[in-house]
Amino acid sequence: MKPLEIKKRIEDHIKNLKTYRKTEADKAAYDMFIERKDFLKEHRTNSGIEKIWEAADKAYIPHKITASQGKKVLVSDDELGWRSTPVNLNSEDAWQEDSVPPNPYIKIQTALGIIVDRNPTAVLTPGKKIYEKNNMLMKNLYERSWDIAMSRKAALKPFVFNCAKYGKGVGRTFPLNITRDVRDLKKYVPENPSKNEYEDVEYTYFDDVFRESLSPWQVWQDDATVVGNPFSSNDVIYYKDYSWLKFESQFGHLKNFKFIKPEKKVLEKEGEVKTVDQGNADSNQAKLAVRVWFWENLEMDLFYVQTDDGVVLVNEPMPQTPKNKRLSVWTAPWTMRDDKSPDGIGVYEAMRNDHKLYTKVRNMTMDQLVISIYREFFYSGTETLESDGQMKTRPGRGRQVSDAKNIKWNEIPGPGAEAWDAQDRIMARIDDVTGISKSLQGEITGSTAFEISQARESALKRMKTPLENITDALESDAYISIGIIEDLYAVPKIKLIADDKYIQPFEIEQYEREDGEQLTEGRDYEREFKEIPLNIERSDSGEITQSDKQSFFKLKEDDFPWEGVIKIKGQSIIANSELLDRTTTVELANLVVPLFQMPREIAEKPAREVIKAYNKEPDDWFPDAWLQPPAPAPETANPFFVDAATAEEEQSGAKPQQPANMEKLVPSIPASAGANPLDNLMRK
Repeated sequence: MKPLEIKKRIEDHIKNLKTYRKTEADKAAYDMFIERKDFLKEHRTNSGIEKIWEAADKAYIPHKITASQGKKVLVSDDELGWRSTPVNLNSEDAWQEDSVPPNPYIKIQTALGIIVDRNPTAVLTPGKKIYEKNNMLMKNLYERSWDIAMSRKAALKPFVFNCAKYGKGVGRTFPLNITRDVRDLKKYVPENPSKNEYEDVEYTYFDDVFRESLSPWQVWQDDATVVGNPFSSNDVIYYKDYSWLKFESQFGHLKNFKFIKPEKKVLEKEGEVKTVDQGNADSNQAKLAVRVWFWENLEMDLFYVQTDDGVVLVNEPMPQTPKNKRLSVWTAPWTMRDDKSPDGIGVYEAMRNDHKLYTKVRNMTMDQLVISIYREFFYSGTETLESDGQMKTRPGRGRQVSDAKNIKWNEIPGPGAEAWDAQDRIMARIDDVTGISKSLQGEITGSTAFEISQARESALKRMKTPLENITDALESDAYISIGIIEDLYAVPKIKLIADDKYIQPFEIEQYEREDGEQLTEGRDYEREFKEIPLNIERSDSGEITQSDKQSFFKLKEDDFPWEGVIKIKGQSIIANSELLDRTTTVELANLVVPLFQMPREIAEKPAREVIKAYNKEPDDWFPDAWLQPPAPAPETANPFFVDAATAEEEQSGAKPQQPANMEKLVPSIPASAGANPLDNLMRK
C-alpha cells in the first residue's frame, strides 16, 4: 500500500472516530482485570524484586562510578577575554580510578554462550496405545517448529539471558499468522517507472507456532505460583507494544478497533504511557503506538485483551480446544529464591556484594599503583596565604616549601602482593558463587586432554540447577506447542473445485447460504491437509518411521490427536566442546571395539549399555552384522524323548554309531596337560 493511502486511511479513521461505551459483559471483565492488575503490581512492588532488577540493569552494562556533583563557580579572564565558564572545584581528584569491572557482563554472557547453542530435543511417550502411531510425527513437528520460527534466537537466548540477569525468564508460545497486502510487479517500464503496473495480492509470510521472550518487567504472574508445580499458576497478565500499522494488521478486524484513536506516545518500560498531548513526553521520541494488555485466566476460561486506554478488544473463552487449554506463558528461575516465589536469584544478585568489594579493592590498588609511579615532589619557595598546612595526595604534583634545598620526592610505596592476591581471592569467590568458573570462560585448566575435559565436566555440574529449571520451562513450552500444532494442523483447509479458492470450515455455511447449493465432499470440494518437509516416511500399512532423507510428508486426518508425557533433554541445548567430544569418542571406542570381537549373544547387551551411558546411539556404533535380527537358535534333540529304534538299540546294548566328525567336536588337550584335568582335580 502506498504511503499516501496509509496516511489517508489514518486520517479517515480519526475523522470517523466514535465515542466508546463498554457493554455490560465487557465492563464486568474490565473491572475484574483492573482489580487483578493493580493487586499483582502492588504485590510485586512490595516484594522488592524490582529494585534488584533495576540494579541488574545498571550493573550489566559496562559503566563508570557515578561521582557526586562538585561545587562549580564561574571564572573569567579580563586580559585574555575569556567569557565566564563554570569550573568544578573538585576536578583535581579526577585522576582516581572510576571504572567498574564488567564482571556481570562477562558472567552472564558466558552462561548464555554455554547453555544455549542448539534447539532442544524432545522425548515423547504416548499416554495410550492408540497414540503410538502418531508419536514419531508429533516429535518431528515439534522440533521442526523450532527451526521454522527461529525460536532459538527469538525466544530461547533472550529467555536464558533474562534468567541469568534478573533471576527469572519468561517465554510465550502462541499461533502466529503474518499476512500482508503487498503489490506484485506485473509490468516494468524502465524509461518511466511511474507507469509500472502492479497487482494487489495477499501473501502469508508465516502461519505456525511461534515463540517469543517477554521481559520480566512486562509480565505479572499469579502470586500463588509455586516453582515446580505446573498447576499452581492460574492466570497471567502481560502487555505488548505495537506500532500503529502493526497493531492495525493484528487487531484491525475486531469490532472495537474503530474506537481506538491513533496518538503519538512514548511507551515506558514499567507500564507507564505518556502522550504528547499531556505535555509530559518528548515529541521527538513519540510515535504512533499502542500498548495492549493481555489477561489469561484458566479457572474463568477467559482470554481478555484491551488497550491501555481501556478499549476492550477481546473478551472470549480461551481459544484452544478443551484438552489443550493452557496458559501461553512459561517461566523459570535461574536458582530458587524460596519455595513460594516464582522470582529466582540471578547471576548478578548472587555476586553483587563480592562484585562491589572487588571493584573497591581493584580501584584502590590502581590508585596506589598510579601514585607510586607519578610521585609528588617538594621544592623551595615562599609560603602562600592559601596554604592551610594540610596535604592531599595527587600524582605528579609539585609542592612549594621554604626549607627544601633541592627537589625532594615523596616516596610512596606501590601496592604490595597482598593487594593483587586479594583481587584473585575475591574473583575466585565470585566464580564459586555464580558457578561460572574460568574453565567455562575459555581458560584452559590442565595439561592433557583428559584433564581439560574433566575440568569442563566438573564446571558444568555447577550449572546443573539452572539447566534443570530451564529444561522444566521448555517442557511446559513443549506441551503448549503440541497442543497448538494439533489445533492448527488437524483442521484442514477446504479446497473448492470450482474456483480453486480456500476457505475455513466454519465459512462453509456462509458459502452455502449465498450460493444456495449443498456442497458434497468429493464432488464440489475436498479437504486438504498441510504438506510438510520432514525426515519421516509413511509405509503402505500407514506406519510412520524415521528417515535419513527429508521428503514432503502429507498429513492425514488420523495423524491427530496425541497425548502423553514430554521430556526435554537438557544436554541437547548446551554448547558442545570439540575437545571433549574427541576425547569422549576415543574413550568410547576403546571400550566397545573389543566387545565387538566377542560373540554377539555375550557382548551385545554390555556394549549397548556402555554406548547409552555416553549418550550415543547404539545403531551408530554397532557392526553391520549386529544391526540384523539375531538368528534363531538351532533346534536340539530332547533327551527325555527318543524314537523307538534308538530305544531298542539302548535296550539291546548295541553301541550307538558315532558321527564321522566326532573327533573334530572333541577339543584337543595338549600333551603337556597330562591326563584328564577332572582326574587331577579328583586326586586333589
